[in-house]
Amino acid sequence: MPARLTKLERTGLPHRVEAARPIADPRKRLLRVIELLEANLGVAVWDGRKDALEVLVLTILSQNTTDPNALRGYQNLAAHLPGKHTGKDAATLPRDAAGNVDKVKLRLSNAATAVEPPDWPRVAQLTQKQLADYIRAAGLPDSKSGAILALLAWLKQTVGDYSLDAAIEQLGVDASMDALSGLKGIGVKTVSVTLIEALGADLCPVDTHVHRIVNRLGVVDTKAQRDKTFALLKPMIPPGRAYSLHHNLLTFGRTVCTAKKPDCANCFLRKLCPSAKALIDAGEAR
Repeated sequence: MPARLTKLERTGLPHRVEAARPIADPRKRLLRVIELLEANLGVAVWDGRKDALEVLVLTILSQNTTDPNALRGYQNLAAHLPGKHTGKDAATLPRDAAGNVDKVKLRLSNAATAVEPPDWPRVAQLTQKQLADYIRAAGLPDSKSGAILALLAWLKQTVGDYSLDAAIEQLGVDASMDALSGLKGIGVKTVSVTLIEALGADLCPVDTHVHRIVNRLGVVDTKAQRDKTFALLKPMIPPGRAYSLHHNLLTFGRTVCTAKKPDCANCFLRKLCPSAKALIDAGEAR
């Protein structure tokens, strides 16, 4: 998923708390995982509403590329087809010592608060080739341009305008998820990321980290089927806990439960994780 422009805010005072024992029931195990992640990492807090269409297009552009490349594609489109000036300031984007956009600190899901959007009605009138040329810096221009044009056509048909916020308000979160993820090039993860970052929806998008961790923990057994993981996980998460769980799993997956050589020996979830012993015994863990 695209990351954010500003540092993720967390509440609470993180402190070391470890799992004490195995938990047989997967649902109860997940509840304890949520508690332990929040104790050790804090509670991730949503940072406020953003324009849903801008976030979704940025998320589409971020697929299979770096955040700076996605941003370049978006800014090039907006430069050629500028929309109404809203007072956003790209100077607030994080910069490195050379003055370039900092590829480490850049967090795309909040770039919608700093970068002026393009004129969506004019974008909708482009041919796929024209749009592909504008967003080429983001990579995969043919598939991404097709997805963006399909999205804009769906919005025009659904609400008569190019407002994703209006469409979501009209349809509701669940129906919007179904409709948007049915558009070619826009999957469940892309839509769910948009809904949590733009609207603060109570969802836990499933990326590679989330999928890997909940399978290792035995909460689900879905092999390579991320969309199935999302569907099974959704009803298991207590109301109001999904946003924080998603971001805590991302942090946990990047620092402890990594794809290769997870740090099982120092993991605070080790005693309730059914995969830890096997990973350690096989020499596949630190």
